[in-house]
Amino acid sequence: MAPFILVVLSSLCADAEDPNAAENAESCLARTIRALALCKADLHEMAHIAEDAAERLSRGGSLLIAGQPSLASELCGRAGGLLMARKMREEGPGEDDVVLFGMVPGAGIPDSVAESGALCVVFGANEPGPARFSNHSAQTGISNTLANVISAWVFTAELIGASLRDGKMPVVLETIGLYDGAARNARFAKAGATFHDDCTLPPQAPGVLGARYLDAVAAILRRVETEHRARLEQIGAWAQQARASGQHLRMYTMGHFPPTEVAETAIGRLFESAGWNAGFRTHAVPEHGYAPGDLVVHIGYQHPPTRLLAKAVPVGARVAYVSVRPHRDYVEQDNVIWLDPVWPWSDAVLDLEDYDVPILPASGIVNAAIAWEIYRYSGTTTSPK
Repeated sequence: MAPFILVVLSSLCADAEDPNAAENAESCLARTIRALALCKADLHEMAHIAEDAAERLSRGGSLLIAGQPSLASELCGRAGGLLMARKMREEGPGEDDVVLFGMVPGAGIPDSVAESGALCVVFGANEPGPARFSNHSAQTGISNTLANVISAWVFTAELIGASLRDGKMPVVLETIGLYDGAARNARFAKAGATFHDDCTLPPQAPGVLGARYLDAVAAILRRVETEHRARLEQIGAWAQQARASGQHLRMYTMGHFPPTEVAETAIGRLFESAGWNAGFRTHAVPEHGYAPGDLVVHIGYQHPPTRLLAKAVPVGARVAYVSVRPHRDYVEQDNVIWLDPVWPWSDAVLDLEDYDVPILPASGIVNAAIAWEIYRYSGTTTSPK
């Protein structure tokens, strides 16, 4: 049996708990870019640990996600992520399993994990040690939870690379927003596939996929920072006006990670939060009323929030929404702002030679960083600078 190894993945935008300090804080987008850059120093060790992880998984071990609850939501059943990723069961892992564990401040690793013999990869470690990873939240001032998600996806990139060096390719899920996505995913899920049967993909050197992923997400965030700065400032001004006049501030979310990141952090104490799955017509939506001067933000996915726009805009509420595609009927409205998150429709940002779908998603990281940036501008009663 391989020795037990503990690898830990582990703040809020640094001043997110102090709205009065938000005006002069560094952009949360820039902080996230800096966190991505700092993760490059972890690639060598991550690639080494990923070798052990890939060996365990190839002989039948399970890939389990534990600790931070939103980490499991982000990594499991995810476009661009691994089909094999599962939330850890209550009884804990077996000795051949691999656990990706997001540290939660004030909590520890359960004995059922620490004493199992499983390979436990931990993100957010407060103390240095072999195969224990800081998530760089303290250095950059981003949330602990967002920082863990970054580290977990970087490790996933290195896990795919290590598997390819072993001649195997884990099954990666395709977005259901593409025509064949749901059918393709269902076909592999029904077969119980974790790896492809006939991998002929070229191997990837240690650190290559992780570095490519970090560079791709950072490039997206830089575009959002450059192209949407004026729009972000305007949304912040709207929020400050709504607060000053006693109007509602609401932030709706969808996806894997952003709903929890908004609802369970300082963002959710400033904005009333709820889920709103734009593009899914059979999904129930919040039964809220809107009034002139309210600010409604929707952190979405591929489709614009059509029902929200149709309900809130005519009564004079201001709406800011994040989605890959804008709504053509609202592009000229003075009280509507569309933010393009810049990640591709597939969400996944890396192409692998000869693989049929792109791998490794960006939306969870990018959309959460945008939500924090809107919060940063919204948390003060003075004009943003």
